[in-house]
Amino acid sequence: MCYTTRMHKQSLRDKSLKSFYASGFLYSLKTHQILLLQSDSSWSTLGGESKEGEEAQTTFQRIISELLNVNLKIKHIYPIYDYSHDTLDKVNYVFYAEVKSPQKFSSLKENTYSWVNFSETPKLLFSAHSKQDVLVGERVINLKMRLDNNLQ
Repeated sequence: MCYTTRMHKQSLRDKSLKSFYASGFLYSLKTHQILLLQSDSSWSTLGGESKEGEEAQTTFQRIISELLNVNLKIKHIYPIYDYSHDTLDKVNYVFYAEVKSPQKFSSLKENTYSWVNFSETPKLLFSAHSKQDVLVGERVINLKMRLDNNLQ
């Protein structure tokens, strides 16, 4: 088990964590697209802050429910990685959640939810952190797919 995975599992069990940030995206198993948030000309993953005593996966689950009115099962939420987010001055836990097929979501006042292919992401304007989260997320998803195919 790699260091990040070990630390991530430890932090998921640690209820005494200070406030942290959880972010990520939905991944459609049918279309192999991810759901991102577009604000003006900038793109980002979906995320928000934890509540006291909340575990990282549960925070991501709650945030998706609040933003999109989608109730994800914990077993469909997968860790990507975590890091110390310098701008937020918090640890950021990054996840993706598998959904069967893409749904249309209502746009917010200044923001739009869009399903995009990984091949489109290099052309999109991201913050440095969101770009890295999507890049690493794609690698994690590709690895999981290869491992799943080898088990069949």
